[in-house]
Amino acid sequence: MRWNTPTVRGMLQQVKRLVVIETEEMYKARKQKQATHQAIRPPIVVSHHSVPAKDSSK
Repeated sequence: MRWNTPTVRGMLQQVKRLVVIETEEMYKARKQKQATHQAIRPPIVVSHHSVPAKDSSK
């Protein structure tokens, strides 16, 4: 977090494609939304490891 000064605004203008600028109210609202949006169930994790095939020539 930085103070809203002309110097800071000038620096942010130079790198605006690299950063996200939000006010303190926007930050608090985003964090509150993330905290209240909890999944009902934990996510299902699928592993894509291949299972060795059985040799059918025996």
